[in-house]
Amino acid sequence: MMNQQDEFLAVPFYQSLVSRSLMYLRTGFPVHFTGPSGVGKTSLAFYIAKQMDRPVTVIRGHHELSNKDLIGHYMGITKKEVVDNYIHSVYKKEQEVRPLWMQGQLIEAVKKGHVVIYDEFTRSRPETNNILLSLLEERVLPVYGNGKFTAIPCHPDFCMIFTSNPEEYAGTFHTQDALIDRLITIGINLCDEQSEMAIIRKKTGVNEKEAASIVQFVNRLRAYGNGSSPSLRAAIMIASIAKKASVEICPKNLLYQQLCLDVLTRHVQPFFPDEEEETVQELILQELQREDEPE
Repeated sequence: MMNQQDEFLAVPFYQSLVSRSLMYLRTGFPVHFTGPSGVGKTSLAFYIAKQMDRPVTVIRGHHELSNKDLIGHYMGITKKEVVDNYIHSVYKKEQEVRPLWMQGQLIEAVKKGHVVIYDEFTRSRPETNNILLSLLEERVLPVYGNGKFTAIPCHPDFCMIFTSNPEEYAGTFHTQDALIDRLITIGINLCDEQSEMAIIRKKTGVNEKEAASIVQFVNRLRAYGNGSSPSLRAAIMIASIAKKASVEICPKNLLYQQLCLDVLTRHVQPFFPDEEEETVQELILQELQREDEPE
């Protein structure tokens, strides 16, 4: 049974994405969700991973991630010492020294057939992700350490789900073509207005009229920019806070107005780089009030 965090993925917009992705993963191909921030890529990845009924390993992409984190590395030594003085006239001392191996995130996942979610993988350096080429193509994980090479074969159930933001986003690297060529890349954009309303209702518990009010308002603000910001996440944030804090979702409610300004100003400000914050906030309030105007 789905919990409240998963229910929004049952709307028609996501149903096809889920069924197709499960088909690809179960036939041995990794899936890559890409799209602007706030469209639900990570939530979708976790939901699909849950449907696979396998343990899940999560890797968060970032600039400092290295092969040592993914595979493992030797970090010092461990000592074991045994002293035998059972016979008083005989003193024996044995010492065993072994290199201490710190296992990376991928080892157990590969061996035991986990579903790996590599979230925002383009924030990791390309040289870090090179290790995935043979993993996805030959189904073996190459491990180097202490002068030795080991190839760990993949468990038959091992699979990977990748997520990424567009390359123009700050902090992302260009992904090598060889890796992208091994992934089934599915673009995730904002869903239609009716689906957004359904998602907000299922995720926050607001009623249909309240969800429609928020979605229509946020959509009007998107028209000033790139069409994807403010994101669905921002709309969910407004609805969730209003519901939990018993804030009336009404354009004339001063507390609701302030809530909308606090959540949305940072999203709308970049559309008007030459304007003061007060001017941008006035525009937001104007758009909020527009829904009271007769059609």
